[in-house]
Amino acid sequence: MELRLLNYFVALAEELHFSRAAARLNMAQPSLSQQIRHLEDELGVALLVRDKRNVALTEPGRLFLASAREILAQVDRSVLQVRRANQGEVGQIDIGIVGSAIYEDTLLKVLSAHRKHHPEVAIVLHEMSTGEQLAALREGRILIGFLRPPVKDSRIALLTVFREPLVAVLPPGHLLAAKECLPLSALAEDPFIMFPRNHGQGLLELVLGACAKAGFTPQIAQEAREIHTILGLVAAGFGVSILPQIVCTMGQSGSTYRSITRPNLFIEIAAAYLGRNPSPILTEFLATLRGTISGSIH
Repeated sequence: MELRLLNYFVALAEELHFSRAAARLNMAQPSLSQQIRHLEDELGVALLVRDKRNVALTEPGRLFLASAREILAQVDRSVLQVRRANQGEVGQIDIGIVGSAIYEDTLLKVLSAHRKHHPEVAIVLHEMSTGEQLAALREGRILIGFLRPPVKDSRIALLTVFREPLVAVLPPGHLLAAKECLPLSALAEDPFIMFPRNHGQGLLELVLGACAKAGFTPQIAQEAREIHTILGLVAAGFGVSILPQIVCTMGQSGSTYRSITRPNLFIEIAAAYLGRNPSPILTEFLATLRGTISGSIH
């Protein structure tokens, strides 16, 4: 059954006059009469009672009118929903995020701004390592990830969100805890607690490279996948660590945090996404992200 037949019937049922209904539909009256007969033949039911002066709905006609209105309204809603989805206004965006990044004000502002301006787009966060996010991006399980570079994949585009310094995390009673800042080389003899290579690869590569330039290879005594676990191990005296400055605000007690000099170390959080992804929802989210970073979205 064609939707146009439903439109013709609803117009006639509301006007109960062939000439007025035909004018409303911008069609000739004989053509409208023919289409209504075609609809009744298709249903095998008389929907209207006609005489030379009056048109009235039969009981099946009244029932069919309610159904026809509901069908046409649902079609209109579906069309509107599809168009809004094409504009990135409705749907769901799955976002990967490294654990410590959720504490950063910049990222929280991005998420808050997007929820404010796109209230019908559901944001689903997935805590993942950098390596896990890259795999999820390639497989389409997330649309965008917030991770720590470097990323060695030409298909994935990066947008720097913020940079933050790295700090030395020292256990209680460490000899260097009395200093306000310390050179990286001062930690050459300490055991290190770090993320495993397949989990926090961006941070680990940065730390290993900086240690090499400082003249030593760190002894990694323990590995842990979660930042709170690393902080707990340091507080328990298992060794030292090098972590993003945000850990100073995470409420872990017992450890001491000190700035690193010679060299000053910084690490980025970047938004990563497939460069040729045509998703309207992703396009809208990137617009929010760029606007928030530049300060033009509040």
